[in-house]
Amino acid sequence: MIGKTEQELTAAKIPYEVGVARYEELAKGQMMGDESGLLKILFDPASLTILGAHVIGDRAAEIIHIGQAVMALGGTLTYFRDTVFNYPTMAEAYKIAALNGLNKQITPLEA
Repeated sequence: MIGKTEQELTAAKIPYEVGVARYEELAKGQMMGDESGLLKILFDPASLTILGAHVIGDRAAEIIHIGQAVMALGGTLTYFRDTVFNYPTMAEAYKIAALNGLNKQITPLEA
C-alpha cells in the first residue's frame, strides 16, 4: 500500500472516495486463478487527486509502484482513466478502479 488508509482519512476528516477493481474482473486475474485479490484507489472527490492505493493479492508488489509514481507526480484519477494499459495485465486494474471511482462521481443529472 501507499499513501493514506481509509481509517487515516476518516480520522483526519478528509473527504475521499474509493475506486475498486477486483482481480476476478480482470482477464489476467482470471488467468492466474486469483479470485480474491483487489486494487483500491482512494482519491479526493473534488480534485480527483490520488490519496492512497492498496493492492491485495498475487503480484501486488509488481503493480503498486504504478500508483506510487502517479501519486509522487501529483497525478489524478483521470490519469488512470486516460492511460492505455496492456491487456491482459494486472496493471489494467488501475483503469478499472479509476472508472469505478469516477462512476460514483456522476450524479443522476449528469448521466
